[in-house]
Amino acid sequence: MARPTAVLDALSDAVRAHLTCGAHTEPGSPDEVTLLVSTLRQAVEQLAEDERLYVEVDLNLVPEHGYATLTERQESLARRQKCAAKTVRRHADRALDTLAYLLVAADPAHPAPRHQRHPAEPGTPDGDSTAENANAFREFWRLADGSRVDIVCSEIPDDERPYYASPADRNYLRYAKFADLDSLIYLRTRFAQIAPTVTIRDFAPSEYYNTHADALVVVGGPPWNAKYREFLPQLPFYFEPHPLGEDDPLVVAALPGLMLGPRWTQRQELLEDLAVFTRLTLAQGTTVFLLGGCLTLGVLGAAHCFLEGQRGARSISYVGEQVGEDDFVLVTEARRIGGITDVSDLTMVNPLILLARRNNEPFTTVVDNTDRYTTMPTAR
Repeated sequence: MARPTAVLDALSDAVRAHLTCGAHTEPGSPDEVTLLVSTLRQAVEQLAEDERLYVEVDLNLVPEHGYATLTERQESLARRQKCAAKTVRRHADRALDTLAYLLVAADPAHPAPRHQRHPAEPGTPDGDSTAENANAFREFWRLADGSRVDIVCSEIPDDERPYYASPADRNYLRYAKFADLDSLIYLRTRFAQIAPTVTIRDFAPSEYYNTHADALVVVGGPPWNAKYREFLPQLPFYFEPHPLGEDDPLVVAALPGLMLGPRWTQRQELLEDLAVFTRLTLAQGTTVFLLGGCLTLGVLGAAHCFLEGQRGARSISYVGEQVGEDDFVLVTEARRIGGITDVSDLTMVNPLILLARRNNEPFTTVVDNTDRYTTMPTAR
């Protein structure tokens, strides 16, 4: 597309006739080239933002990646996104399939306005989830109609709790003993929006003895969540315990010598934490999700990773492509910017670590991008 006349060689007479909608232009004339290029550009504009980038790079419409060959352009985008070139090619192929569908199924001369292309599903925040995305969330989180989801949230140790967290206090507040309360509220809100027919209950570890839920979501890492500690023998990682007030770094057995922890500025401001998301499938049918982090930010980031609008849906698709329905452990960065919890789209920035197993076999490494984390200096 950087050389407009290329459309004459790349497109057959039949395709050109369709794209020009029978306009009376002489074949091979400047008018036909101009109309074809305009039609293609309008169709590209109809793509969702994540797909549009791949198509624009393939069609040589992005000066930053303006190389002579397709391979060079895709490799340039891969370097920018810090992922493998084959990942870019995979997403580009899918995006081009979408573009082809738009060109064949729609009237190229009258493309839909961009604000009408992705209608929001009622009840979703900020119109960020289509019906297809909501279905992806329900399938991933096991939120089938009538199912039961139990959330076990970490709790503050007895000697750290406020007095009104005690049932004996006249102003007793049950939630005052919950540690990762932001994550609990976010999960309950999103589950209710996505699957209003699902029964959701929440517990502190000291309250939870039932094991017959369809899905069990354990929120908060081992130090303050006894339920999380019960699963540690099954996991290929642990958080090295440090005294209260210090970071508990992540140690991954499959990557010897590797220890990852939060990043801080010289003024002791938190830059980023590690979001650690684990899915385990029990033989009796319950799917267990463990949401951990070195700090509370990482726990909240783990919740956002697979629930946050279109970005979360794309991350679900990415994990599905990598591991299918296998058990997995995913580690990625979580940041707080201006009070906003920020977790990357996994299709754009691949995770730091992805481990997987099948049929209770040992976990194996699927993705290892820890170099990008360990080579960056940490100020403390």
